[in-house]
Amino acid sequence: MVGVVVLGFGGVVLMGACGGAPDPGPLDSCATPADTPTETSSECAEPMEDACMRYRIPLLGNPSMDVALRGEYIAAFGSACYMSEGPTPTFNCFYKEEDMTPKGKACTDAQRIAEVYGAAPYSKDYTCQPDGKGNYTLQVGPDPAINITITYEDAPLQSSLIEIKTVPTEVNGPYRNLVEVTPIKPDKGFYCSSGQVGADGTTMSQREWVLEVNRKAHGGEIHSDLAGFTWPCEDENCKPTTCTEKLVLKDPDDEETPRYDPDRAEVHHVVPRKDLRGCRWGTNAYKNAAVISARLNQHLKNKVPPEKEVTQINKVPAYTP
Repeated sequence: MVGVVVLGFGGVVLMGACGGAPDPGPLDSCATPADTPTETSSECAEPMEDACMRYRIPLLGNPSMDVALRGEYIAAFGSACYMSEGPTPTFNCFYKEEDMTPKGKACTDAQRIAEVYGAAPYSKDYTCQPDGKGNYTLQVGPDPAINITITYEDAPLQSSLIEIKTVPTEVNGPYRNLVEVTPIKPDKGFYCSSGQVGADGTTMSQREWVLEVNRKAHGGEIHSDLAGFTWPCEDENCKPTTCTEKLVLKDPDDEETPRYDPDRAEVHHVVPRKDLRGCRWGTNAYKNAAVISARLNQHLKNKVPPEKEVTQINKVPAYTP
């Protein structure tokens, strides 16, 4: 649930739910809290990437090439299905372990594969069974030999291209011209070195450099890169309403700005660091950065970027450092 703004003795704070207690944690889902050190070995080093093991159901047809069929699977199975990154993108549907139960989403979706494809429907009289090798089988016909296997394997990186009116579109935000001096990796925050030196003589993080570039472009103010963006939210009485992103945001470096103020500026990953399966996804590339309010960042967390967000962010002129 999107939080609501409440006035209190400490100023404006964001409530975790209508009438609830103040949010106990940072609202920025796509970056580390603002008081985190500029660099940490775990964030900025070159770690060995762990596999993201998920369960894959065996689709019929060739949805990697067949756009219409791909749309059918997405309509039926939702966010479990996606195109992977290149150089040879593939389309598959992967599920978390909690979805791999006899009546879980992975098994029920597997029963519908043939139906979605347009073939003779699989029987729905059977449930998924472990095969003793970490995978599952699902009987789909009257003979036990008629079955499919749901395999436990490394889910490939989801493509960072976002479909805009069916056209895969790259996120190309307003910080795209900033020079990259740190390795660009999926699931990395904007807390590695920018290579720029701040007024205090220390090296700025990517996050600090993005905010500084934004300030310089607006005469010392921080402006939202998604000003005017609207989204459904709730008012102080828990009634549905529409929120609108403000133009001028509160500076997180101003001591008078509360840490959890909903209008506090945050550096947002347009393509989130994690996909909807909890696997690595969005990177710390400057083109994937946007400065927005904590309130909007909270709304966009854990979502595939909506078309209107990508369309609007790609229209923002590139900042000149």
